[in-house]
Amino acid sequence: MIDTAIFALGENGKLTIKISNVNNDLKVNIIDNGSGIPQDVISRVFDPFFTTKKVGEGTGYGLDLASRFIKRHNGIIKATSVPGRTEFSISIPGTRKLIKRN
Repeated sequence: MIDTAIFALGENGKLTIKISNVNNDLKVNIIDNGSGIPQDVISRVFDPFFTTKKVGEGTGYGLDLASRFIKRHNGIIKATSVPGRTEFSISIPGTRKLIKRN
């Protein structure tokens, strides 16, 4: 997912990753300020073999695999996008032990 976000950034892009523990759930937000995902295709970004990249630049496996992994752990993944802000929000339940604070 991070690789996908970095690809979308362009030369002067910014990637923000936020990780937190909310009510025993792992929350991860991956936010970039790239060109965005067109609204007519955003519902398909987790479909196998779907890519917004040019031919030869992407296989369409990355977000599908990420989605499958998250769902296998009873998690939820969502994507929202407008030009200049794309956010992938992930929530995986029961992961308090995974995040330790020092």
